[in-house]
Amino acid sequence: MEKTTSVSQRFITALLCVSLLIGLLPFSALRGYASKEQRPTIGEMGGYLQGALQTIEKTYAERKFTAAQGHGFAAEQANNLSDVLRGEKAVVIGDNNAKNGADRKILNRDGTTTYIQDKYYSTASGSVNAAFDSVTGDYRYLTSDGTAMWLEVPYDQYDDALRLMQKKISDGKVPGVTDPSEAVNFVRKGKYTYKQAQNLVKAGNIDSLKYDATNGVITAAGAFGISFALDFVSCKMNGENFKDATKNAALNGLKAGGFVFATYVISSQLAKSGLKSALQPTTEAIAKSLGKGVSTAILNAFGENTSALTASQITTHVANILQNQIITSGVIVVALSVGDIMDLFHGRISKEQLLKNLVVTIASVAGTTAGGIAGGVVGSALLPGVGTTVGTFVGGMAGGAASGYVSNALLSKIYAGDAQQMYDIISEQFRVLSTDYLINEAEGTAITQQLQRALTGDTLKEMYSSEDRTAFASNLMEPLFEETVRARAKITLPTEDEVRTEMKTSLQEIVYIH
Repeated sequence: MEKTTSVSQRFITALLCVSLLIGLLPFSALRGYASKEQRPTIGEMGGYLQGALQTIEKTYAERKFTAAQGHGFAAEQANNLSDVLRGEKAVVIGDNNAKNGADRKILNRDGTTTYIQDKYYSTASGSVNAAFDSVTGDYRYLTSDGTAMWLEVPYDQYDDALRLMQKKISDGKVPGVTDPSEAVNFVRKGKYTYKQAQNLVKAGNIDSLKYDATNGVITAAGAFGISFALDFVSCKMNGENFKDATKNAALNGLKAGGFVFATYVISSQLAKSGLKSALQPTTEAIAKSLGKGVSTAILNAFGENTSALTASQITTHVANILQNQIITSGVIVVALSVGDIMDLFHGRISKEQLLKNLVVTIASVAGTTAGGIAGGVVGSALLPGVGTTVGTFVGGMAGGAASGYVSNALLSKIYAGDAQQMYDIISEQFRVLSTDYLINEAEGTAITQQLQRALTGDTLKEMYSSEDRTAFASNLMEPLFEETVRARAKITLPTEDEVRTEMKTSLQEIVYIH
């Protein structure tokens, strides 16, 4: 009971820290042009972070795709994904490198387990013979009770593979099986052909894109769930009713999910393009500088068993994680900066503003992914499982917000952003118009409140791109001043008789006093 309470307290405390952190240091608020309506919500930020980290984890899990026999590993993952989408409880287990062990397994509804060995060779004979011992000629993939595992072969080789297995059984090469007709119970038709398996490890083809898109949908669904939950709670805490909170949270979740889907597919395609090879020297140097202790902790956070790995292998694996991180972060930076780049082309922001926004974005994204990994390492050490998830989330938010805040603060000392320049012009024109229209303090306060609602990021960009910014500011504010003047109480001048009577009374009082 005490342990459960401790776990709950840690979890709640971590979530409170996340909420406080995001409330104080939202990354998008650091961007000078981002209006309140344009800033990502807490849910969107959570969805983006979840999606980025899942993308890094998935591309790391698929690191063997670029190896010499990468299409075989791709076939395992792809066939397993197909089984999962059909409702099977399928799991890839081949990463344990057990001798003559299964590549994957399916937990059946009746409680039994089906073990599967994937063999994807260019010919049916190659796929089947690879499952038999080269010395004894016996089938070498057996379960703990001596039962032969399923042999999964390419879709287009199934018929030939079945006949070859029947021949092997007739020759007594499959332990415990004597009837050739039983071959149908040991040869499994894969969901992909040999050519399709080869395509999966390459970028830019239909098979590869379909596979990445399927995984992207799954990753995006996870991001949607995180985003929806966080935003729904946030909306309710802000006083919204159930219907509005559900609608807003769902829309934000779809936005986050769409962003994560695109990020996943592009990152996965780039990882298959050979870009990782170009990054290898740099990432290996970084991994070596981290030391064995930190590197081991990072791999543990990614669910990697490091007990059987050498120091060199640990460095290689960490370098691979860093390569995936750099690729994913780069894709996110480009996606977040597309709007700024388009604004530059349309003259709505300056080159200096684009540079500033880009530097802040890069720093924030890098801080988020690095902070997420570091947080996951700490969380895994404190509480494996839940601690890893919470630590990743908290660390990612903290790293992104802090990096963005620091970089923005440093750049602001170098030059003022476009938004600040526009605000200075507006401030000066506000002073001029206040004098022209004889605005009092109460009226000035009311006009300021209306002006704040009108000054969105798009308005400031339009002002920047206008030929006469001073005139733009005046045209923006003059209707507010004129409306204020029209709302004043009407003042009517006194008639001549009223003036004469008042003066007569005043003069009589003066005479009376003297």
